[in-house]
Amino acid sequence: MKSENFLEYYSEQGLISSPGSYKHLLDDISTEIPNLCEVIHKFMLIDLLVTMQIISIPQKHISDSNIRGIESKLKEVMDRDDSSLLNPRSNEKFLLGNCRDLSLMMCSILRNNKIPARLRSGFATFFDPFQKKNFDHWVCEYWDKSKNSWIRVDPWMNQVHFRKESLPSDLFKGLIELDYNPYDVSNEYFMTGAEAWINCRENGHDPNNYGTYEEELKGTWFVRDNMIRDLLCLNKLEPLAWDCWAIMGRENSNIKSEELESLDKIAVFLNAGDFNKDTLSEKLESVKINKSIIKSIK
Repeated sequence: MKSENFLEYYSEQGLISSPGSYKHLLDDISTEIPNLCEVIHKFMLIDLLVTMQIISIPQKHISDSNIRGIESKLKEVMDRDDSSLLNPRSNEKFLLGNCRDLSLMMCSILRNNKIPARLRSGFATFFDPFQKKNFDHWVCEYWDKSKNSWIRVDPWMNQVHFRKESLPSDLFKGLIELDYNPYDVSNEYFMTGAEAWINCRENGHDPNNYGTYEEELKGTWFVRDNMIRDLLCLNKLEPLAWDCWAIMGRENSNIKSEELESLDKIAVFLNAGDFNKDTLSEKLESVKINKSIIKSIK
């Protein structure tokens, strides 16, 4: 994809990132990354704080991360509190989100201002560095014109920083010691699904060190699925973190040799970054995500 077309493609909303009739809510939000993160934290709450029982929310809001698109998310935000997104919400009014959800919100706001942005699905290395475990994680990339490059932002981890005084002392200490810049995430701390696939297939990494905190969610099939989710993100079809279509899912964990070869090619293709809308669509078809599946995404 020629550079100008490449950037134009990611500066336009997709089916999932579009705010639809709530576009006006995003118009006044600053696109300065620290300020943008701070605004998101005023109406979205990360799942970690609820899981650790640091903050309590109504039980019916626990399933907020199943809300797929930004228009539906913003509708829910306004149903709970119809004031400006610049106004901080109380705990019972927050929209709960995981790393995918906050990254998608950031992506939508940036695209609303014609700033090229996209989600990346992959793995974070910082959750359990001592055991060399790499956990499922999502970030948002935006195009920095001054640096002529993509910059990765982690709004989920930024909220951990934002609320660090609320954290247990051991977690607070670990956060302070971690040299992590959520406004410019380095390759040391995040790898895409394709990078993880290549690490496992070519660089001797154990695929069982890639997954989630749930013991059964790990292995080669999980790395494959995160790479496919990343491919979907690059097609502006941002899935839920647990969406599994076509060849995806644990039930398809027995990956045949011809499929491995096809996935190897996809990983090299994504790593090279030399793609366009047509070639991205072709790669989706190669993993059997066809037009009927795409039409079913809402």
